[in-house]
Amino acid sequence: MSPLVRSGRWMYRRLARAYPRDFRAVCGDGLERLGDDLVPLVVQTQGLGGLVRLLADAAIRLPIEHASTWTRALKEMTMTEDPFEGTWKANNEQSNWDPNYTPEQACLRFEPTATGYLLVAYGIKDGQAVAERPTPIVADGRKRPLVDLNGRPIPGVPPGAMMYGNRPNARTIEAGCEVDGQVLGGGTYTVSDDGRTLTVATEGMGAKGPFKTMAVFEKL
Repeated sequence: MSPLVRSGRWMYRRLARAYPRDFRAVCGDGLERLGDDLVPLVVQTQGLGGLVRLLADAAIRLPIEHASTWTRALKEMTMTEDPFEGTWKANNEQSNWDPNYTPEQACLRFEPTATGYLLVAYGIKDGQAVAERPTPIVADGRKRPLVDLNGRPIPGVPPGAMMYGNRPNARTIEAGCEVDGQVLGGGTYTVSDDGRTLTVATEGMGAKGPFKTMAVFEKL
């Protein structure tokens, strides 16, 4: 192991351990393990400049997560009642995952935005920390171009792909994407009456082929 990789891993671990306790508790040591996996790859492909950018991204996100933790605590104190907002952790025993996409741990976080939610999904798959691209959900029945958070095309997404969202009732969100009228993938998110569980039914096309899952998440 090169000194640069060894130093990069050490610095990433220190940053990971500085994240809020609630953030680190969701998926165990997943963030540290993600750094162990990413640092050698980044050093190999992008050199010192790539490592600096990787560490900078983690450092920039650190105060944001601490602010988010304090904001969530403040909202809980003021009894903000949003059935989706917050972090949810999968109960694998009650879930029916697709065999090709079964994680050891899975978490979802719904962050309210001015237009709806930002859905963040992450967890552990095959012993490695993984995270999906954050997805905006605007449940107003309209279709919008499927682009990243900066308005740029997403690699691997067909040109002309559109995302959509609906909210048939206060505890249900339907969201997905399509291209030329053909659905690429979608899901239904339903919060129980007591607000403690979130049932997610999704299907579509992934890296390992088509999938169909039904997962149960518990509010943290």
